[in-house]
Amino acid sequence: MKDKGFKYSLVIITAAMILLSFAAESVYFSDFEYWFRTRQFNRILHEKEKIMEECLNGMKPILARGESHGSLSENNLFSVAEQNRITILEYIGNKLIYWSDNDFEVPAVLNDKTFSKPLVFMQNGWFIARTVQSGNETIAGLLRLRNDYGFENDIVKNGFLGEFGVE
Repeated sequence: MKDKGFKYSLVIITAAMILLSFAAESVYFSDFEYWFRTRQFNRILHEKEKIMEECLNGMKPILARGESHGSLSENNLFSVAEQNRITILEYIGNKLIYWSDNDFEVPAVLNDKTFSKPLVFMQNGWFIARTVQSGNETIAGLLRLRNDYGFENDIVKNGFLGEFGVE
């Protein structure tokens, strides 16, 4: 009697293991990982874009009030942008007067096509670009997505930034 119960339990366990192996194989060869990583990337990107929009929209009242550069509210916005790897550029009359990141070269003169596309390549990376205007001042926000250097080594690496989870 014990042998018969042992045989049945062995058959049931074997069948369950075969079913689990088929399920694991179908998940492994499916688009699940791609879907999961894409969803994670899009969620983080949306959060960072929202922060960039808040920073740029927060600059509008500062510009409208005519606060001097270096004011407390402006410095707070720039620190939030810096923590999220967002570069802020201030143009007055299409001339660059302030930039928050020295890691790459930015255009000193703003023309109509500089930030017209939502995704721009500048010197060493791909950025999402947004702009706001107030009078003759233009504020541009650049959210770095990907580094793209001409060479790569242990220190300088190409690829998406680590905070996006696509390494």
